[in-house]
Amino acid sequence: MRNQPDARELLGIARETFIARILPALPEDLRYTALMVANAMVIARREIEAGEESAQSELTRLRGLFGESAHDVHGFDLHSALADRNRRLARDIRAGRYESDNSAVLAHLRRTVEEKLAVSNPKGLSGK
Repeated sequence: MRNQPDARELLGIARETFIARILPALPEDLRYTALMVANAMVIARREIEAGEESAQSELTRLRGLFGESAHDVHGFDLHSALADRNRRLARDIRAGRYESDNSAVLAHLRRTVEEKLAVSNPKGLSGK
């Protein structure tokens, strides 16, 4: 049984309280820093809401680029697998592996940026 409110809801409540009660009481020189904290809270909430879906999608695309078969990984193993594949992709790009045909890599990078923006800055996607 999960406790209510959950982590996502707690972040929302904390952010609303922070903006309504604490931010107005801060001196002007701390407002920018406080707004960054409030922004971090909303990003963390969106990350919780998104779960592992975008990370799983990114790993699937990377495995496709490398001709690897898919198998389920979660949590730390998922993030470790992503870090490994991203380091490999960076090495391959630096080595010129995709100079003759870069369409799959560009499609992957575009989708990855879109997924990251959906969490960190959804308004940044509106110019698509």
